[in-house]
Amino acid sequence: MAEDSDFIMRQIKSFAEGFGYMVGKKDGEKTEVVFEQQQGQSDKIHRDITELLMHQKYEQAIQYVYAQKFTLEEGQYFILGQWLLGKLSDIPEISQDVIEEFRINIEKHRPSIN
Repeated sequence: MAEDSDFIMRQIKSFAEGFGYMVGKKDGEKTEVVFEQQQGQSDKIHRDITELLMHQKYEQAIQYVYAQKFTLEEGQYFILGQWLLGKLSDIPEISQDVIEEFRINIEKHRPSIN
């Protein structure tokens, strides 16, 4: 089926099967919804941010990282934020207030050590 080769359709199908199981299809097979992270996604994110920095689009680079909060695990998001902080700190044209605001926002996502 064509829907089996489409990531979104597979996720919808998995969700529907899981929902059906929860609302009464007790004898159905166990279904788990898994959101896959594409291989190389991290590399692409770093390349995109590096490109923005090369074109002096610093605010867009920060916004790009903020947008990753919804696609990366919290630990990965924090590491990405720390990476960008290191890059921004090396650029003298960037306001220290902008860097500090970004640092504060990223620190909110520091993984807790249990």
